[in-house]
Amino acid sequence: MRCLIPVHQELYPKNSLKRTEKLCDEIVLLYIVDKKLMDKVQSEASYILPSFALQNVEEFILNMHRQEAEKVKNSIRNVPVELRFVKGEYYESIEREILRNSPDILMTDSHLRGLINLDAPIWIDRGGEIRECTMIVTSLRKIGKIKRAIEFAKNVCDRLSASFYIYYPNTQEKNILEPLGKIVDSARGEAVVFLKEQMQRVPEDKTLLLI
Repeated sequence: MRCLIPVHQELYPKNSLKRTEKLCDEIVLLYIVDKKLMDKVQSEASYILPSFALQNVEEFILNMHRQEAEKVKNSIRNVPVELRFVKGEYYESIEREILRNSPDILMTDSHLRGLINLDAPIWIDRGGEIRECTMIVTSLRKIGKIKRAIEFAKNVCDRLSASFYIYYPNTQEKNILEPLGKIVDSARGEAVVFLKEQMQRVPEDKTLLLI
């Protein structure tokens, strides 16, 4: 599985990075230096530094972040890593990388609403061991998409050595899903799976897989 892991100075994905050996066959590590932060530093520095020195300030900050990016890359063991170092907006940088590399999954620790609009499955890692995960289905209107999502979720859970379940509240129609996995009467486990368009409430204490 090809994983995209964005790293930002305020959104450091320590849980996702710990999970890489189980989930990822290869990693694109996208280290993002926030353009807004750089612009703010330049603006503040312009009051006390001459114009010829401002370029050196930017180079110093970028070099500091490049060193940090290399440290993050070197912290990942036993999985091939491609480091991408960019200066830009957080969402725009991720979106461009998804279009460029078509990763199988985007891994992060933070649930940010803007991520749902990105065209890739999203793994939001809360940390800890995952022994069970449940896919929550609220409607069978797009059954073909649901079946593909279930197969993807099963693959992720198998990589984690976690049991996989399906929860669908309409008991009269659950026979449609029974061939696809074990049906349970409530969500169980440390991770839950949603289709993005069917997600309603975000559990704050569980790892999420949004497909």
